[in-house]
Amino acid sequence: MLMVFDALRRALGNDGPERLDEVQREIARLDEAIARRTRELHELRSRRLQTLFPDGPVPGSGEGRYPGLDPVNFEEDESQGWLISAATGIIDNFPGSEALLSQLDSTLAAFADANHLRVTERSPYAHLLAWSRDILERWDLERSAPLYLSNGKGSLVLGCKNPLIVLDRQALDALDSEEQRFLLAATLGHLFFGNLRLFAFYRLMGILDKLPSMTGAVTRGLGMIPGIGNTISRGFELVRTLNNQVVRKTNLVIGLRQHVLCDRLATLALGSPQPALRYLARTALGGQHALEPEVLEQLVDQGRALQRRYDAGEVDLNMLSVIGPGEAFAAWRAFKLSAWLEEERSQKLFEGYYVTRERLDEHRRADRKMEEAIGALETRLLELHKRQGKLREELQGLLARHEEASEEKPED
Repeated sequence: MLMVFDALRRALGNDGPERLDEVQREIARLDEAIARRTRELHELRSRRLQTLFPDGPVPGSGEGRYPGLDPVNFEEDESQGWLISAATGIIDNFPGSEALLSQLDSTLAAFADANHLRVTERSPYAHLLAWSRDILERWDLERSAPLYLSNGKGSLVLGCKNPLIVLDRQALDALDSEEQRFLLAATLGHLFFGNLRLFAFYRLMGILDKLPSMTGAVTRGLGMIPGIGNTISRGFELVRTLNNQVVRKTNLVIGLRQHVLCDRLATLALGSPQPALRYLARTALGGQHALEPEVLEQLVDQGRALQRRYDAGEVDLNMLSVIGPGEAFAAWRAFKLSAWLEEERSQKLFEGYYVTRERLDEHRRADRKMEEAIGALETRLLELHKRQGKLREELQGLLARHEEASEEKPED
């Protein structure tokens, strides 16, 4: 009787072999469409960059200083970039998201005051404040953030509207002064590249996941916020399913990608890659052998081999970040930094040839046709990726049900 019911369910649910073939064909078509539009977007972005690239060094650049430096100089052909748009859209549409993230900022600031030492001119490590100001000035970034020291809790950026920097004091003590400056610069780099709202929202979801018994109490407490509390509480129920997974995946993918960009940005500020590479070697190995040339060479080679496997589709860096979301990925980052340093565009950046914020804004106003074409492609890619994700989920369900049906089929 059960087998008859399952057969009827599959027939009514249109998940027979025909539907399986249909879904597989549709996924193949979407893969081709995504690849084609990704190439088109990459070509448009490259053309825009060539148009904007200055004929000479930017006035005022030199000695590690980059007036008007825009993140577009670090733009890459990122196949997972669509996730930023998807996750940002989820956060933007989350009821009361701005009030909620502001509340989170206040809570994280209070948490830092309760648990870490804030660096002041009178406290130990006061030199970090001068370094921080100098680094931000080198990137021509007006934004700043309070600086705290933790005791072995890792280095990270907390909050979004009013972010704060937490540096691991134990990690600092294991580094020389230039490596300390790199760690500080790489952490500050997240202020330059942004995505702080995404990371903060992910952190909020993570807090609730760790305390499932508290979720009801938390949402009830948020429901007391005047005016929008009940709206926020209802929003949690909307985000804790597929939307939560999108935010999670985006945090991991973009977080890992942004570490690579921050390594590059910090290297620009310091004017040399050696502090970065030494820091990554210490992170991977530590101990007295970490700074031996052979260790660093092996580290870069390991990262290069991993990249080859990634390019060949043998491994998924996104899956690796799921397994170890807090890991440093030191070998891969060492390779990515070494490879970037060999590119012509990195050499041009060191020499002061780059796109400024002002020049990019002027281009966007003057060449609206190109910007509209870029925006249209980004929107269409987002739609295609969403459709692809839904079909792949359906495909997994179809394959699982067909496998169950095969196992239930009676032997002759």
